[in-house]
Amino acid sequence: MSQNLYIKDFKSLKVWQKANALEQEIAELAKGFPGYEQYRLVDQLIRASRSIGANIAEGNTQLFIKKEIVHANIALGSAGEVRNHLLTAFQNSYINREEYNILDEKLIEIIKMLYGYIKRLKLEIDSDSDFSVC
Repeated sequence: MSQNLYIKDFKSLKVWQKANALEQEIAELAKGFPGYEQYRLVDQLIRASRSIGANIAEGNTQLFIKKEIVHANIALGSAGEVRNHLLTAFQNSYINREEYNILDEKLIEIIKMLYGYIKRLKLEIDSDSDFSVC
């Protein structure tokens, strides 16, 4: 390993920034959901939206690229879960069509960015980086 290691900062990743902004937006939106959904849909929606950014951060802080890919893949799964919960919120009239469409488009953008991120990480493994071994 090199003596000149640097600390990666997940906050500099555009995909994390977008996930973090979406998390904040969803938390604010969920305040308007009915009280009886507090420990059902609201809790699931907020946890899943937080999981996207948290897994990007956790993976980016890992020493090994293969572990970073695992966490990026978990973030992908969480993004899919958020899409599902938002659809449920729309179907139950907790959010309107415009709110749903805007948030769903943001999630699709994050998912595409995560695909690109994973693809870039796989290329780093192929280039025989010092940190590619798990």
